[in-house]
Amino acid sequence: MKKIFLTILIISSTYNLMHGQTYATNFVEDDCNGLTHDLFDELDNGNVIVISWVMPCGPCATYSFPAYDAVQSFSTSHPGKVHFYIADDYANSPCGLLNNFANNYSMSNSLIFTSPNITMSDYGVDGMPKVVVLAGNDHLVYLNKNDDKINYSDVHGAISNALADGLSSFNDSKANTFEISKLKAFPSPASNNITLSYDLKKQDIISIHLVDILGKKTIIMKDQIQNAGINSVDINTDKYSNGNYYFKIISKDSHKIINFIIEK
Repeated sequence: MKKIFLTILIISSTYNLMHGQTYATNFVEDDCNGLTHDLFDELDNGNVIVISWVMPCGPCATYSFPAYDAVQSFSTSHPGKVHFYIADDYANSPCGLLNNFANNYSMSNSLIFTSPNITMSDYGVDGMPKVVVLAGNDHLVYLNKNDDKINYSDVHGAISNALADGLSSFNDSKANTFEISKLKAFPSPASNNITLSYDLKKQDIISIHLVDILGKKTIIMKDQIQNAGINSVDINTDKYSNGNYYFKIISKDSHKIINFIIEK
């Protein structure tokens, strides 16, 4: 019996070492453009995040590009929802070198990081490259592959599964407990102003964030007491560029998101 238990323990330990954890590890870090990203906040907002750790060299591009290409394939069907992060493998390469790597290998539409807090060791054995697909309110790992095991089909399938499992039903995942309903943002597209309206089942403390497709967040309203019933907030959009955005409205026990477009 002890031998059986020991065998199971060894197998389990080996699996965990190779494949890493089931759940993502959070980080709050600036990208190479100086924008701050909170991984869990972006996953909670309904995004799929694909991270590729690279040593900025040709072989890494060979296997990281299929993952990048898979992310780009969702740009029309799910605009602003699937993002590709390039992270330096051991945070010892400068942003300039990583930017050149991304541009030289046709991965310019990436968010680039060089931070020791974004570590591939959280997800098992290191690889150059190493790719993970992360999504959902539970911050799940949908794919974890190294080196020549990375391919377009697997990454595309993992993203599709993430969208099907978590994001298509994001606003309804707590339908029985949500205190926020009838969420609307109009007009969309908006040119100069947009109105966000929502119905509260009871008086609650509400915060509202406006988030762009890169995850940059602006706090529109923070911790204000609002009465039960229909509430609305008018937002001036003059300072925002054209593009896809979303509002995240947060109460004590729940949150919801709604997409909208600014077009001037």
